[in-house]
Amino acid sequence: MKIAVATRFLNRAGGIETYLESVLSALSARGHDLSVWHEFPLASGDESFVPASIFTHALGADPMRGRPDVVFLHGLSDPTLEARLAGAAPLVIFLHAYDGTCVSGTKTHSLPAPHACSRALGPGCLVRYFPLRCGGWSPLTMVRSYGRQRERQALLRSCAAVTTLSEHMRREAVAQGVEAERVVHLPAFALPVPARLAPDTRTVRERHLVFAGRMESLKGGHVFLEALDLLEPGLRRSLRVTFAGDGRKRAAWEQQATRVSRGEIDVQFVGWLSPPERSALLASAHLLVVPSIWPEPLGLVGLEAAAAGVPAVAFDVGGIPEWLIDGVTGRLVPTSGTSLAGALAHGIEDALSDPARLHAWGAAARTRSCERTLGAHIDALESVLFRAAGQPAPVAEPGKTALHA
Repeated sequence: MKIAVATRFLNRAGGIETYLESVLSALSARGHDLSVWHEFPLASGDESFVPASIFTHALGADPMRGRPDVVFLHGLSDPTLEARLAGAAPLVIFLHAYDGTCVSGTKTHSLPAPHACSRALGPGCLVRYFPLRCGGWSPLTMVRSYGRQRERQALLRSCAAVTTLSEHMRREAVAQGVEAERVVHLPAFALPVPARLAPDTRTVRERHLVFAGRMESLKGGHVFLEALDLLEPGLRRSLRVTFAGDGRKRAAWEQQATRVSRGEIDVQFVGWLSPPERSALLASAHLLVVPSIWPEPLGLVGLEAAAAGVPAVAFDVGGIPEWLIDGVTGRLVPTSGTSLAGALAHGIEDALSDPARLHAWGAAARTRSCERTLGAHIDALESVLFRAAGQPAPVAEPGKTALHA
């Protein structure tokens, strides 16, 4: 089957690219004819996540190059271009985030405090936009964003299928008017990585905390840093903290880290890491901290950490509770209190208070991760793509569980 994968970037910019890096190789290995249609060119010095064997094509005047059997769309910045792709072939949309479901795309109200929005996109959003601080202060930006998101909402309702990585996002798509039978929750997966070595449960002199992801306000890195400032002094002096990733808030967070560390906490910012480097980082971690204050569609980094046997502390938002089981694979932190930083600090202190329990959480996370396989994900994805293209799915050979094209 000819599959055109449409996405914004060729470089590793976040979770979408992390996902596609694994899926492209797996689909190619099953014999599919793949091409990647990208919206933005690869910046000088950046490395592409696309295997060299897969053809890449810059979207522009001719988005229909190659006449694919199906287009697998991962969100572009221009909804008009997305609509044009629907004319190239049957369209399967992967709903990574809240495109087509929210004016600002964040699904978060800022007033009186950051909290998730449960409304379907519609005229009522314009009434609430400024009072609840759903975005900025420009009426023109609000109207333009609303129009673009309504276009995306219409595309969701008319495309061949919508896929998600969480039940949370499947419900979100259905709430926007997409027929439930066209929305498929694909099983999430985590690639196997070396497990973290078991800590000495008698005495742990250093605890390594890790943040990994885009450095944007809603990812909550500033809340994590505020929480570090609230930890009891003895614990602070035993911490090493690594921020992996990049984004618009990196410089501000680095300055904040200098203030809150006070020479007691070793805080390092290491930028984006390659998959082997991320695996090595997680192998040295005691605890993953996911301080997102918006409703994370899933939080792929949590699955990566779980595969390495690393438990997590995270706010109880979005799709995170689908992989972080409170008291089993880590600690879920409520967002209902007056201080997010205080709640997160309490969650970190609780998680680190019992090294044996922390290790048990990591072991449970790894065990559950082994059940989330890339093969199962590709099986389900192939079924959706074949159905959208109007082609029969090939029958697996005896003794094989995966479909082969």
